[in-house]
Amino acid sequence: MECSWQLVGLLDESDCDFGQYYTDIGVYQAELDGVTAYIGKATELDNGGFRKRFRDYTRASNSARNYPGGHKMHDHKHQLNISICCFPRNYRSVQLIEALEARLIEKHKPILCLQITLSLGIVR
Repeated sequence: MECSWQLVGLLDESDCDFGQYYTDIGVYQAELDGVTAYIGKATELDNGGFRKRFRDYTRASNSARNYPGGHKMHDHKHQLNISICCFPRNYRSVQLIEALEARLIEKHKPILCLQITLSLGIVR
């Protein structure tokens, strides 16, 4: 499955509002200077969708940033442009989202994802 990407705005929400995406799930990409830096997913069906996922990276508390990717996203929140690919909000979509995320990471090899897997000792 290919995505129809929708540019949302900067991760720090200085030019957008993630509030409208509280029920949307899918795959997202973060671009830094026009290069895909991170690919992730928002799959929680009952807990805030993309809005929750993005705000996990930017809130004052670092409770949701207890892994290298979260720290990197937070550190660059003023520079990362976020695009999303939405899916229907159901359990079947969660499987499709997870598969697409893995394929996109393999295809684009986003720098923040690679740094994370190397720091965790994961070899792809």
